[in-house]
Amino acid sequence: MKVIVFGATGKTGDHCWRKAVAAKHDVTVFGRSVERRYAQESINKVQGDVLDAQAVSQAVIGQDAVLVCLGPVGLKDRVTLSTGAANIREAMLAHGVKRLVIVSAAGVGDSWKRIPWYSKVLFSTILRTVLAEHAREEEIFADERLDWTAVRAAVLTEKPGTGRVLASNTATTKTIPREDLAGFLVDQLRMTDHLKQAICVTSG
Repeated sequence: MKVIVFGATGKTGDHCWRKAVAAKHDVTVFGRSVERRYAQESINKVQGDVLDAQAVSQAVIGQDAVLVCLGPVGLKDRVTLSTGAANIREAMLAHGVKRLVIVSAAGVGDSWKRIPWYSKVLFSTILRTVLAEHAREEEIFADERLDWTAVRAAVLTEKPGTGRVLASNTATTKTIPREDLAGFLVDQLRMTDHLKQAICVTSG
């Protein structure tokens, strides 16, 4: 499967494209610094800004699936996730690419009641804009014309992956290693269990 990863130079995105390569996908990484960051890597690279609609559109041509690992560039960033999502959605619709898997956050929508108290404190204060942007991103991508899955991640850690992931919209979310989140995201490219829905993930 030909897969493009947006946000490929971020901590989660880096894990994602490597997991996708390991899963034998034909991977393209997209980002502002991919040529420099991955100069020694034998993968397809598209240098570009997700806020540039034309660059995004060109990059999506010929892909079978899109994996979105965008993150804000700052705590007050109200542009990257929502505008980036709008550009990616329009590019997918224009070029007939339907499969989409995105990283969101546990705490968005009805998952708020299942996140721990410390996450609620952060999302109500310091990370308020970040949570709102993830919610807006989900809203933009939840288009009936796309085969989308939004993965609402628990608090992310840098611990090594364990391979044990609990995907549930009823369990309490706690933490999850980025490596395990990335593995789950890549697995969803070929799965339909959570098609056209948001699903929370935490360590199992």
